[in-house]
Amino acid sequence: MQTLATTTTSNAPSFAATAELDEILERMQAGQIESALRDLFETLRARCTTEPESWPQYARACLAHPVCSLLYQDPFTYRAFSKPRGYAGDAVMMDYIYGLGETEKALAETTPLGRAIFEYLDAGSAAKAAVRHRRRLLAGFLDRTAGRGGKRVLAIASGHLREVELSQAVQTGAFEEFVALDQDEASLAVVAQDYAHLGIQAVPGSVRQILAGKQNPGTFDFVYAAGLFDYLNTSAAAPLTCRMFAMVRPGGLLLIPNFLASVRDRGYMEAIMDWHLIYRDHAEMQELAAALPTAEVAGYEIFDDHEDAITYLLVAKNE
Repeated sequence: MQTLATTTTSNAPSFAATAELDEILERMQAGQIESALRDLFETLRARCTTEPESWPQYARACLAHPVCSLLYQDPFTYRAFSKPRGYAGDAVMMDYIYGLGETEKALAETTPLGRAIFEYLDAGSAAKAAVRHRRRLLAGFLDRTAGRGGKRVLAIASGHLREVELSQAVQTGAFEEFVALDQDEASLAVVAQDYAHLGIQAVPGSVRQILAGKQNPGTFDFVYAAGLFDYLNTSAAAPLTCRMFAMVRPGGLLLIPNFLASVRDRGYMEAIMDWHLIYRDHAEMQELAAALPTAEVAGYEIFDDHEDAITYLLVAKNE
């Protein structure tokens, strides 16, 4: 069973957080799990959207409410809150979204309520659906890269690199070089164990090293960073975009995804999971593209997924 964090109501505000969550708690204790979770998500979504000034205080109050002792029985929710690797969206948490890695073990060790919450989120979470779509999209770009003759790929902040399982190009050995770069040694160990036989190279490296010019893995036909920019402020994101583009070969592609503030799960993510991202809209993604050397850019596209949860910046380099 998950070791649960101690929660108190000492920081509860005088406004409606306590009453709203008290009701959710009572309904969950009565076994009304699905309807209580549905209403919890909607309540948090509405407050996050319509009351942005008071939302940070409200969200902090939610983290101190006893309902969290129930919600944290879900291994997905609890891992985001507890941050064993220092941030919420680590590679193990991504595996929980995909149903891979340690997922079965985590579910076996939790409570029936924890499994019920996990299953509800698994089916209804827009963020989970968006991350799964991102995985499929990345696999599609890998196949597209191989289809046009590309031989080298770089994934920055690769995590467990689960997209390669869905890529026919990777599975058939179409790439001469595929570098998975990450600062997390535990994640790289999983990549080496699971995908070394596919020719994947697990290479330690950080954003700071890239920006300082201390990490330069070469040039590639496709360069991407699946979830990295969700944690980068503009002062790091803009120069990193330029450094990544410099690693793209002529005719190659750069892909940068970023969560949108409109993701429907944002309220639950921030108020229950304590999972705070740096969101970007189209204008902010366009600013990243505008920082690139114009003469080298063949064109760029900004597009969203069907959940309105993640936006993508795709940049093509001149031949």
